[in-house]
Amino acid sequence: MNPQKFDGKPIGDWLRQQPSELRGLLDRARLLADINRALPSWSAEPWVALIRVANVRGETLVIHARTAAALVPLRYRSTALLAWLNQRFCLGCTKTEAKVKPEPAR
Repeated sequence: MNPQKFDGKPIGDWLRQQPSELRGLLDRARLLADINRALPSWSAEPWVALIRVANVRGETLVIHARTAAALVPLRYRSTALLAWLNQRFCLGCTKTEAKVKPEPAR
């Protein structure tokens, strides 16, 4: 095969041709990635860098925090976070579920 004649296509094109179940999973993963990339634009407070949205389960936003200390300000700001995420990403979440999930040791 001549390398200049290689007719590869972008991975996104290939993924869009997959069964709907896989596309749905990829769309969900993309949404979570977009939400987590957007979090710093909601607040520049240091604790925001310690949380991530792990799942959207029905009306529940599941949040994982690297430390328990990050959950304290989250408890007081969760209503504002939900309102911002619902407005920006059209989620329809009404409650949060937060857990401490520290990063694995390297």
